[in-house]
Amino acid sequence: MTDGETRSADDPDLARLLDLALVWESSAGPRPLSVVAELLPRGGEYDGAAVPLPELLTSERDASMTSGAAAGAAFDVVRRVELLLDAWGTAPPPVLRTGGLAVRDLKAAGVLLHVDLREAGFLVELAAAAGLVATVSADVADNWIPTDAYDAWCRKPFAERWADLAQAWLSSPCVSGMVGAKDSAGKSLNPLAPGLVDPHLVDTRLVSLAQLAALEPGTVLATATGVPSLVARVQWLRPRRPSTLPRLVAWSTEEAALVGVTGLGGLSDFGRRLVSGSRDEAVAALAPLLPEPLDHILIQGDLTAIAPGPLESALAAKLQLIADVESRGGATTYRFSSSSVRRALDAGWTSHEIHAFLTSVSRTEIPQPLAYLVDDTARTYGSLRVGYAEAFLRTDDEAALEALLHLRGASTLGLRRIAPTVLISTTPIDVLLPRLRELGAAPVVEAEDGTVHVARPAVRRARTPKQRTTGRDAARAQAQVTHAVAAIRAGDRARDLRPEARTATTPADSLAMLRAAIESGTSVWIGYLDNHGTATERVVDPVRVEGGQLTAYDHRSDDRRAFSIHRITAVRNVTGAET
Repeated sequence: MTDGETRSADDPDLARLLDLALVWESSAGPRPLSVVAELLPRGGEYDGAAVPLPELLTSERDASMTSGAAAGAAFDVVRRVELLLDAWGTAPPPVLRTGGLAVRDLKAAGVLLHVDLREAGFLVELAAAAGLVATVSADVADNWIPTDAYDAWCRKPFAERWADLAQAWLSSPCVSGMVGAKDSAGKSLNPLAPGLVDPHLVDTRLVSLAQLAALEPGTVLATATGVPSLVARVQWLRPRRPSTLPRLVAWSTEEAALVGVTGLGGLSDFGRRLVSGSRDEAVAALAPLLPEPLDHILIQGDLTAIAPGPLESALAAKLQLIADVESRGGATTYRFSSSSVRRALDAGWTSHEIHAFLTSVSRTEIPQPLAYLVDDTARTYGSLRVGYAEAFLRTDDEAALEALLHLRGASTLGLRRIAPTVLISTTPIDVLLPRLRELGAAPVVEAEDGTVHVARPAVRRARTPKQRTTGRDAARAQAQVTHAVAAIRAGDRARDLRPEARTATTPADSLAMLRAAIESGTSVWIGYLDNHGTATERVVDPVRVEGGQLTAYDHRSDDRRAFSIHRITAVRNVTGAET
């Protein structure tokens, strides 16, 4: 029974299939449920026994343990997506010319998140599916950066952020498991690449989760054998799916554990509610299982701080500005250094504000080494200043510079005095010189050694256009025709003289036959591979063999040329051939 084919209700074949539970009724007509349903209408042999639904191999596990493990995975996936996009907000990776994320940027993301490349690719695809990352042009190259929806997502409660990611995953056709594989053209597939999709993935994922949802709470897939049994069950339910179905089922179960929909092989309570379409109930079920965000840290005497749990978003953002993350886990360790404190000063903080912030969030007393670190860094901060300038103006007459600064029109030149006799400008020198002359000044360009640099205008010339001939160059055309005819005749001759035996000769035999042809002055037929690997056949008159090269007169090109010995695949004597 093919898709779209319908039969009447009194059809005996259809009634038999319905009795055996091999088809099911839908608004579009009967649909097959197993391979046997396709075998019967085509005249296949079948003994009439009902085909049993493959059994899921399961084991018993406490439902609270399953939901607890899934809640831990849900916490990790939200935290890692937030950490990844925070990093990309300040240092966005470029977009490849063919689209997608480069392998080196994927490896950097894996190091940042402390995960392998497979999970890093999944997290990148998950963020894109949720609309939290997109491309934007910066100067010439495109970059992957967080979207404006990411800021609104960060302000949501933790459980709602997880629900956004989980729902995006359920409806995403992106196959992150194919990252690193080769496409039909032999090119490696990168994360976020346009072709990293499978049209059967969403349905396969939903069918797999539906089978897990049908299990009683406390029943999970058996270790090692549970996933293969789930693959067999989905293959029974979707017999017409391509050969990639087992991989899609395996990837779906693995990703469900990474997202937190499942835990320890079973569907969690909040995951079961999300799969059934009850988002609000899933959020309410997950929220009590998540740790409460903390509003404090514990600063230690070795210039480190311990966050004994997840921090509030605002506190975590400020702390990451002042300190570097040293290790992650159940408790996050931050380390203070002069570079991290300088980063806060670059953001506009003062030493007083840093001291006040640390005092307000620490449950322990601020150690003296940390206070000294902040004060010493703030004291040396800004002693060396760097600015932007395109040109400078120098003179011994301070009054002339003062008058120039007050001239009408000088305000557009970006002039600023850094010394009594020195001005700097943000205007390029090739624009600044004519503008100063328009204002009535008489500037000259100063060389690197302080002398006056005399620059004469460069004399410009255009290339003389070639004269186009109005008539046809008969001699050149005749030579081209003669050469083409000679090449065609040489090719026909090589085809006619092609030996019947097409076996390749050994390098030793080839060299012996070439040297013999040189001594006798006869022609030989050779099989040759050019630089592009294209096989050609030529009739040549060998001249000499040396340095791994055969020098011979080539009948096709009507010229003497060199052939690499290692590219010669076969040599045959041309019996009775003209030299």
